[in-house]
Amino acid sequence: MTKVKSAIDFTPVRAYNVPISFLGVNMSNQFEKYSNTFAKMIQCPTVSSSGAEYFDKFQQVLKEEFPLVFSNLEVFYPGKDKDSESRAILLKWKGKSDRRPMVLMAHQDVVPASPETWKYDPYGGTLEDGKIWGRGAMDCKNTLFITINAVEELIAEGFVPEHDVYLSYSDCEENSGMGAPYAVQWFKDHDVHPVVAVDEGGAIVENAFPGMKMPFAMVGIMEKGYADVRFTAHSKGGHSSSPPNNTPLARLGAFIDYCETHVLFKRSMSKPALQMLKGVSTGLGGPLKFITKHAKGFAPLIVKALPMITPFGKALLGTTMVFTMAQSSDAPNVIPQSASVVANLRFGPGDKSADCIAKLTDLAKKYDLEVEVLTCREHSAFVDTECDEYKHFVDTMRECFPEIGISPYLMFGGTDCRHMQTIVPCAIRCTPCRLNPQQLASMHASDENIDVQSLIDGTAFFKKFISNFK
Repeated sequence: MTKVKSAIDFTPVRAYNVPISFLGVNMSNQFEKYSNTFAKMIQCPTVSSSGAEYFDKFQQVLKEEFPLVFSNLEVFYPGKDKDSESRAILLKWKGKSDRRPMVLMAHQDVVPASPETWKYDPYGGTLEDGKIWGRGAMDCKNTLFITINAVEELIAEGFVPEHDVYLSYSDCEENSGMGAPYAVQWFKDHDVHPVVAVDEGGAIVENAFPGMKMPFAMVGIMEKGYADVRFTAHSKGGHSSSPPNNTPLARLGAFIDYCETHVLFKRSMSKPALQMLKGVSTGLGGPLKFITKHAKGFAPLIVKALPMITPFGKALLGTTMVFTMAQSSDAPNVIPQSASVVANLRFGPGDKSADCIAKLTDLAKKYDLEVEVLTCREHSAFVDTECDEYKHFVDTMRECFPEIGISPYLMFGGTDCRHMQTIVPCAIRCTPCRLNPQQLASMHASDENIDVQSLIDGTAFFKKFISNFK
């Protein structure tokens, strides 16, 4: 095993233990160069809200590793005038025309990591088994690498894009900060109207759907809405030796039990869900292939049965709610004067947050609970899968990865792209990198890693995507 040094020593990683051939690609200067550069990016612990100095170091690495980008593109820091700690960065590559700009997005920040649960140092950038291990390897410094690296290589080849290309890298996506909104405001202030944006979201994944026979590129076309809601029960409190009925925790428990055992929000076959099921049908066999291919006709059956089979079905076909936090008495012998729980909601297509929260509020009254909405946003707009920009993305994917399937993807999580979508008609959420089940499960967990070959393939994808964009 070869391991790079500490997070403050940027000695290039050496791939002595990597086979001469990896996934059919000969060991080369390209493999080593990509490994070294990406390891340096991982070695910068850019944890959300960790301090501007960490992001300054990271951006210094970017300037050193991608010199043509920083010497040929205009560099802006949207939001710096409003927040001195902001480290969102926006780069403009001037094309032959400014009529149809594109935006390639990623975020610099990562979630925290606990080293004791990792196989390798989460900020070490270890190269082993043809993979780079470390926090941010696939969420989403890989996306940042393949986009900026594609531009670097195209500049070196003397290429000039047909239209302006922007690289937008926020510094606070993981805590829903202002990096992306600052970039959106910059576009508005400068009267720039991008026609397509590409951000993280889906990927090329194995076992994307039960029974899948091939890897599938899941291309995000929308994001569900989001809310955190607190439910609080009050009482006079008192000593636990003489408890009354209907204490705060008892009422909250009954409320939670009802919510867990009843379907609170109507499920339906939305257009994005239908497109996703039809899309994955090409990778299935037998009855599943027939049912998903004809999902519209089987919609009543799917809506009834799928949520009973898998939690994925609940998330695909409607609004979900789960209780994630609780707070009560500080002592075991004290009845709390107040106790609360927090529920996280993800609003499905067609469900308005106000309607869902109103229904919960009415239900909470039956248990004498107070309701407070902590944060809330609606689901995003849908991407038109018939538009030229989406078709160009899919066509490029088919050209670069001819052996995979491709499907629209209704995203259950959130990305910075929801902000960009307010000004961009075609906002795609997909990183063209292969992920195996272990890699997919490592998101926000231990042992996050990415294949170096995925960085090679992803760079090639974006070079082609930019080069052929008309």
